[in-house]
Amino acid sequence: MSKVLVTGGAGFLGSHLCVALRADGHEPVAIDDLSNGRRENLEDGIALHVADLSNSKWISELSGDSFDAVIHCSAQSSNAQSFRDPEADLRANQLATLRVLEYCQQNKIRRLIFTSSMSVYGDPPVIPTPSSEIPRPMTYYAAHKAASETYIQLWRDLDWTIFRLYTTYGYGQNLLNLNQGLVKIFLGFVLRGEPVQVHGSGDRLRDIVHVSDVVRAIMMSLHNASSFRGTYNLGSGHPLRVSEIINRIIECAGKPRDYPVVYQAADRGDPHRTHADVSAARSDFGWEPAVMPLDGIAMTVRRHMTADGSAS
Repeated sequence: MSKVLVTGGAGFLGSHLCVALRADGHEPVAIDDLSNGRRENLEDGIALHVADLSNSKWISELSGDSFDAVIHCSAQSSNAQSFRDPEADLRANQLATLRVLEYCQQNKIRRLIFTSSMSVYGDPPVIPTPSSEIPRPMTYYAAHKAASETYIQLWRDLDWTIFRLYTTYGYGQNLLNLNQGLVKIFLGFVLRGEPVQVHGSGDRLRDIVHVSDVVRAIMMSLHNASSFRGTYNLGSGHPLRVSEIINRIIECAGKPRDYPVVYQAADRGDPHRTHADVSAARSDFGWEPAVMPLDGIAMTVRRHMTADGSAS
């Protein structure tokens, strides 16, 4: 058993990771500022430290704990929001990552897993996009994620793994947050009975990956030396048009086919295509996606509808 610090542990991905870690016999500890995460996302008995990671105060507060690994999931993950407040994005992403690295160094923690983003590629010229593709950030969020990757790669005495997550979805996302998470934004509109508001055209291609596949990749790599100092894409490898994603949500929610969908101007820095080449993760530690997008959307819609009483 190992003791693992999960940053952003009360958020969507972080809370799923805490569940998986505990089920596998590890002791997860969450740290989160609760700006988007929620205490109720965590199972009973999982410790939560409430702190702003960009403020170094938490480093001394956790100095007495002994962790075997850190999984750094905490982030401000909206490209659009990063343009509205670049300084806040820098603190939440770049500066927070620097603090995590300082914590690892001061407490002699060698193992770090970092969840980066496919946004670092910008609008990539190579499709499907391999993890060897040169980053070309088009948003402050992407630039801060790319800079955080560089910090990690330059840090000494650290066994790091970087996962570039494609659009991650599943049960447990905050449906009221309209700034991030394409699938759950559309789902939130439908479950509230509101017209679906879409920024950009419906023919854009999006590679979406179910949270269970992301969690499984992280768990497989946690103590696997084959993944150390590796950078990997996590996507389904089966992109859908945005219109297909919306239509699938509408269908699975039992809404009429002519449910209102309103297309608006695209957000700045929004790529036309995302499509992950996941061959590096497959070859290095045997991971590949198990949940295909159309199935995963159906699972997610059913779970949300059951949870809020919209379905029996």
